[in-house]
Amino acid sequence: MEHRIKPNAKGYAEPVKGKPGVYRLYFSLGKDPVTGKYLRSPKRTIHCKSKNPKNWPKECENALSAYRAELEGTREHASDARSVAEYADDFHDMREGIFKSPLAYKREGDYIRHIRELFGDIRLSDLRPDDIRHAYANAKKNGMSDGELHGTHVKLRQVLQDAVDNEIIERNPCSPVKLPKPTYRERKPLTADEASRFLVCLLEEPLSAKAAGTMLLLQCGLRRGEMLGLAWQDYNPDERILRIARQYTNDKALRPPKSKMSRRTIAVNDTLADYLDRWKTSQRAQLARYGLDQDGDTPIVNGIKVVATEDGKRATIVNIDGHNFDRWFRDFCVDNGFGTYENVTGTFTRDGKSHVRGTGYSGLVPHALRHTQATLLIGEGADVKTVQARLGHASPNTTLAIYSHAIEANDRKAADAFGKLLGGK
Repeated sequence: MEHRIKPNAKGYAEPVKGKPGVYRLYFSLGKDPVTGKYLRSPKRTIHCKSKNPKNWPKECENALSAYRAELEGTREHASDARSVAEYADDFHDMREGIFKSPLAYKREGDYIRHIRELFGDIRLSDLRPDDIRHAYANAKKNGMSDGELHGTHVKLRQVLQDAVDNEIIERNPCSPVKLPKPTYRERKPLTADEASRFLVCLLEEPLSAKAAGTMLLLQCGLRRGEMLGLAWQDYNPDERILRIARQYTNDKALRPPKSKMSRRTIAVNDTLADYLDRWKTSQRAQLARYGLDQDGDTPIVNGIKVVATEDGKRATIVNIDGHNFDRWFRDFCVDNGFGTYENVTGTFTRDGKSHVRGTGYSGLVPHALRHTQATLLIGEGADVKTVQARLGHASPNTTLAIYSHAIEANDRKAADAFGKLLGGK
């Protein structure tokens, strides 16, 4: 069964909520003569080029005309003949323009790939809840992790709900399938004594961009990308606050933080304020040696890229790559007893201190400093809402779920304290 768009079909341009100048276009294709269902074309996202909202309707009109011409020149299989894999691929392709990060789009693509592998050529109209349950059971037997399976289920439910909204299927077969959320893996933050020793080791380290980044992770509980995205304009030394407004992602681009709550300000303590002041002075001198100026746009955790030109060499200031930072962090941890290398490839002595380099690292990772901050704050009686705001969690439920062990320990302290208050032992 094939269906051709009617020449007089009406086109729609729906604004995307919270994204000015972004619209989703689609056409009504009329009734399917066999099923009697109303059909729609796949939705297409456009980003208006003009900054003037008065010009957006005209851009939508032109885009609709082009889309209509494209549809009129093609013949589409009836919607209920498409497989789950085909519909999931179309769903993913149409969403490419709405992701702020290419990495997020790639992550969705991984889940779409799992959907394709699990459900193959099953037609949309033939998929049943029991098919989904059996596919999940087989996936677990074949080694798919709980996290991968849960993410795939969430994406499949979203894809099938889109098919329901487009009146291609009547009900979402994912709705009756209950899949528990994966349990958070055990976090291994530093204890208070370990964190104190880590700070001492860091303060003994020569001032550098990577050491400054590590100090920010320890003192503020930032995500690595948030730390790498900081510029001097984000630090207010008078009020002693940091403004988190960007993150530097693994694809080497500055992007907005991952959620609304991630855009936040963080109070800075005396130790960090003093460290940042000293690092800013040191960084200014380092940049001057390359003929570079330090200003508000200069990354706090900076790198310097030197390229050869026809008239010599030219230096520019860049954000430090996350992988390079991780390599430095591993070396620092091994040098100070917070990690080990399974395969030692070299040793050397500098300033009277032994250093080891190698491969096969195990030990502290940068993200553990974020968990250290949260766990120690909760242990000292900070309320969950404050910790949530400081870490930039989208919901306090996230904080509660991840740090339930610390909250339970606080509950024991509270019980003991109340007993002593009433005269008990």
